Amino acid sequence: VDTLLARLPDKGGRILDVACGLGASTRRLLASYPPEAVTAINISAAQVATARQNAPGATVLQMDAAKLAFPDASFDAVICVEAAFHFDTRAAFLAEALRVLKPGGALVLSDILFRGFTAPVADRLGVPKANLVPDIASYRALFEAVGFQDVRVEDRTDDCLGGFRRSLVAWPASERGKGAMSLKSSLGTALVCRLIAGYFGAVSKAYLLVSARKP
Repeated sequence: VDTLLARLPDKGGRILDVACGLGASTRRLLASYPPEAVTAINISAAQVATARQNAPGATVLQMDAAKLAFPDASFDAVICVEAAFHFDTRAAFLAEALRVLKPGGALVLSDILFRGFTAPVADRLGVPKANLVPDIASYRALFEAVGFQDVRVEDRTDDCLGGFRRSLVAWPASERGKGAMSLKSSLGTALVCRLIAGYFGAVSKAYLLVSARKP
């Protein structure tokens, strides 16, 4: 969240946290914004309830990211952490984000590009087929097509996806070294972690940090 906030030209005004999950990102925003300036949304009612507890003072609402129920030009900034690939569709969310931003407002997000896969795999991962794009140039074009300007896309795949896979594989041995896991458990867990890391590496293509501005 801090890395994305650093890409905002100005931290004043109102900010919308899209797909806030359990409220961790929203709670972090409260360190930089007054509570009345922070609004968060999530499509899950259960997660909204938890987010309200984890980010007291912020306004947390149940809402579809592709159908934002806010008036035009409501926010100075929109942030979305690792969720846009789930939306139905990513392009619909981008159009809505542009609409609710004030002129000159900024969108910042982290996002993941996935490789092409079959419909059952797409359903399992919760990634609509419409959100599969072939490369970063095509991804950037989605922002430009809805009207964003100054679109900056930074590829952080090795830092983020690579780091995640490496830490996942190393975790069982680390826990075993601290005495928190038996040898038998660590060996079994290591196998599962390697399978998860390998699967995630097979389906994911790029981890991106993005900033864009509404004219």
